[in-house]
Amino acid sequence: MTTSEITVKELLIYPIKSCGAIKVNEAQTTRYGLSLTSNPLLSDRRWMVIEGARQRNQRHMPRMALIQPTFTSSGLQIDAPGMATLMIPYSPLPKDIIEIEDLNIKGRRYGGKIAEWFSTFLEKPDLDLIYFDEQFEPQHTKNIEPEFPNEALDSDVVVYHDMSPFHLGSLESIDDLNKRLTNPIKIYNFRPNIIVSGVD
Repeated sequence: MTTSEITVKELLIYPIKSCGAIKVNEAQTTRYGLSLTSNPLLSDRRWMVIEGARQRNQRHMPRMALIQPTFTSSGLQIDAPGMATLMIPYSPLPKDIIEIEDLNIKGRRYGGKIAEWFSTFLEKPDLDLIYFDEQFEPQHTKNIEPEFPNEALDSDVVVYHDMSPFHLGSLESIDDLNKRLTNPIKIYNFRPNIIVSGVD
C-alpha cells in the first residue's frame, strides 16, 4: 500500500481544550496546530478552562465534553445543554493576564459573565476561561512530560495541548482496537485533529 491511497476523512479543531470539536472542510497548519484558513488565531486548543491558576480538562470535569463551541463572524459561540448561548468576542482581548501554575504558560483571563457561565454549567466555583495571546511564550514540547519518550525538536512548541499540536488517528487503528474491547469506542474519544483511512 502506498501513501497515495491514504485519505483524509475529517479535520477537527478543538478551540477550547477538552470541549467539543468543530469539523472543518479545510484548515491551515500552524506551529500551534490546525487553524481556520481565514484566521490563524482561531486555532486548536487556543482557549482553556482554568480553576484558580490551574488547568482543567475532562479528566477533572467530564461535563466539559458537552460544551460545544462554534466559530462565527463575530466571536466564539458556546452552547451546552440547559444553558443560554454564550458569545465570546474575538476582540478586544481581556486585559487580565494569569500564569498557569502547572503548565508554566500564560493566558488572558476573561472573568465576569464568561467565568460565571463555565462555573454554572460545570458546577464548580472559581472557574474561568483563558486565551493564548501571540505575545506569550508557548510551551516547548521537549519540556513536557520528560519521563515519556519525546522525540520533539528544540523548536517544537505547543499552546494548551498535552504534548503535540497535531493528533492524527486512523479508522483502521480504532477498528483494530475495538476488536480487543468488550465495549467499542469511537475514534473521537481520542480527540484527533486529522482522521484518515486506508492505513495498513
